[in-house]
Amino acid sequence: MKSDVASCRTAASAVSQATIDWLCCGYCSGSGSARRSVCTSIIFVALLVARAGDVTAASSSTLPLTPCKLPEVSRPIFCGVLQVPENPRRPDGRSLPIHVAVISASSGRALSDPIVVLMGGPGEDAIGAASFYVPKLASLLTDRDLLLVDQRGTGRSAALTCRLFSPHSTADSLVDVFSPAAVDKCRRRLNRSADLTQYTYPYFARDLEEVRRALGYGQLNLFAGSYGTRAAQVYAREFRQNVRTAYLGSVVPLDADGPLYFAKTEQTALEGLIGSCENETACHRAFPNLSIELRQILTSGLASGEVRVNIPGSNSRVPLGRGRVVEWFRSKLYRPRSAADLPWVIHRAFLGDWSPIVQGILEEAREGDEDFSWGLFFAITCSEDIPFIQERDVVRETRGTFLGDYRIREQQAACKQWPKSPLESGYRERVLSSVPTLFVTGDRDGGTPLWFTDQVARGFSHHATIVMRGQGHTEWSDCIARAYEVLVRSGAVRQIESQSCPEIPLPPFKI
Repeated sequence: MKSDVASCRTAASAVSQATIDWLCCGYCSGSGSARRSVCTSIIFVALLVARAGDVTAASSSTLPLTPCKLPEVSRPIFCGVLQVPENPRRPDGRSLPIHVAVISASSGRALSDPIVVLMGGPGEDAIGAASFYVPKLASLLTDRDLLLVDQRGTGRSAALTCRLFSPHSTADSLVDVFSPAAVDKCRRRLNRSADLTQYTYPYFARDLEEVRRALGYGQLNLFAGSYGTRAAQVYAREFRQNVRTAYLGSVVPLDADGPLYFAKTEQTALEGLIGSCENETACHRAFPNLSIELRQILTSGLASGEVRVNIPGSNSRVPLGRGRVVEWFRSKLYRPRSAADLPWVIHRAFLGDWSPIVQGILEEAREGDEDFSWGLFFAITCSEDIPFIQERDVVRETRGTFLGDYRIREQQAACKQWPKSPLESGYRERVLSSVPTLFVTGDRDGGTPLWFTDQVARGFSHHATIVMRGQGHTEWSDCIARAYEVLVRSGAVRQIESQSCPEIPLPPFKI
């Protein structure tokens, strides 16, 4: 009977381990022809259960999944759609299709606690990022599924798409990061088919919980970056018993007020970049007066509005806005590899060549419309951030910075007419949680400062923090991958509480 016992264990991977132990090691290990006959039947049934387990995420799933394909992912994938009410208080009203994709554990024996990716932005979709996360989390996907859920308002889940860039009004993108006309047009169009007050994080948390139940999963391992960490915090507070572990990379506090701290964060990052250039022989030799050149381009022509540039493909010359330039600098400072171009870009502008900046701004604007749900971005930030910004705080946080209040004013204008979702009392308070959590942040992050992590981590009683030296926003390394694997496999932070990662050398500056 040893071979039968082994076959039974292998075949019945979809059945609870306690049941298998009783069947295979108890009943089937006995003697007698009758018992052998019953045991053979048990093995046959177990095989059928295991086959069924290959087609659904869990044996108790009530959400039908069918095989599907995603670009650049060769593993078995199963997709499905869960219909949820747009407004939970009106269950008979408009419904939303919440699309999910399950990348099956490669062993065919998935544990009940999948890894769930929560995307940032806000406005990025999860299913479209499958080819990025499958190799990134490969070491853990042998015995765990990867669950990708497109947040309501993104990707395949009734995306709130906006076209903020228009090839017919390219000049607008060189002055405004959020063109008032484009935002207003988008708001009026989306209002005809969506209740824009129903897309903040509490609604997504409830959607995710419905998906978890429908697929029959147990606790979740939340994997979040940037604004996705807000989604993780909300879910962990609302459904704390259903979270096994959490990874929070470049965390954003619930009360961070969005763009309020952008100016100081950029200031620190830009000054650090200039210092690094001065300390690198090749960069300093190429741009010995970088700091002076930066101040010159920002305080002369750009400040007076006198800089006019050519639009690619056109002979017309249009204004280039100072705030728009510095906001684009801010986006480049998110990570060292993109920041490494800035000394060269600044020097070219100082010499009168603004084309690298113009091309960079327009390319970023085009790509943003293609890969991003701006409607969800406004639905969340216009409700959770902008209303809480006080004028005295704007003055305090932007005084003496390169960016100034440009980004805040742009976002305030965009949110002025956008429908707001009321927040529950205490929503913006620090989350208190005992979930084992790994916080990861880069010391070269031009998007989320180090103190964001300190602020949020104080509410997590079982956490470890790793500061990635030489890295930026939501970055990854082999060292972080190993720490995360320890977290998920052990379900604890004890083994990584004192772990650190070696500094990553800065990429070479563009010369």
